Amino acid sequence: MVDVGFFRVSSGVTGFDQLVNGGLISNTVSALYGSPGAGKSIFALSFLRAGLKANEKVFYISLEQDIEAILREADSLGFTEFRENMNTNFVFVRMTGHDFKEFLLVELPKILENRTTKHSRIVVDPLTPLFWEIHDIAMQRNLLTSAFDMLRSFGTSIVTVEKYGNLNVLDLSEELAIPLYLSDCVILLSMIFNQNFYQKAISILKFRYSSHSSGLHPFDIEPGGIKIFQDQPVF
Repeated sequence: MVDVGFFRVSSGVTGFDQLVNGGLISNTVSALYGSPGAGKSIFALSFLRAGLKANEKVFYISLEQDIEAILREADSLGFTEFRENMNTNFVFVRMTGHDFKEFLLVELPKILENRTTKHSRIVVDPLTPLFWEIHDIAMQRNLLTSAFDMLRSFGTSIVTVEKYGNLNVLDLSEELAIPLYLSDCVILLSMIFNQNFYQKAISILKFRYSSHSSGLHPFDIEPGGIKIFQDQPVF
């Protein structure tokens, strides 16, 4: 595939931008799938941190954790930018699945109308509780279609999705598969078991508008965040 000159947004994750030919594409939605502990929140924090370092507005919408849990995780990684920019460039919102549905339908359009910055970074972590709130598959798809369109107009977004079962196979229930179809980029964080230990690995299943790696790449979580080893085999 030949790239056509889209504006790129750095992921903030060491080694990732090289896998997607220069970074995420502006005004797209990326779905980040992975089991608990695979590194989804750390990837999301790295993405937002890159925005803070560039003096961008960033939003963290959490459907599970409170602000102190997020700040403690950021502190453990050495991401001091979150406390330094709290309630200025860094905006944290904690809500339930029901609240998030109302936020998408009512509050986000208001923010879009009144915002002064043209581009923001947004993380929704995790999106999964929204599926527990809305059981009708068609309603889920319609809501997410509208939500993703609004997020694209707001900036560049990452939504995380909890994945259970076989950690090495993207075998999803119908509702968890919806973000896969509707998002522009799909990233899978896997935990591969071999010789008595788990190796974390990342793969890019979909990346619209651009070429990208089709391989499986090992990564580690270090004090400075995720480090992807582009040219090393998983084992």
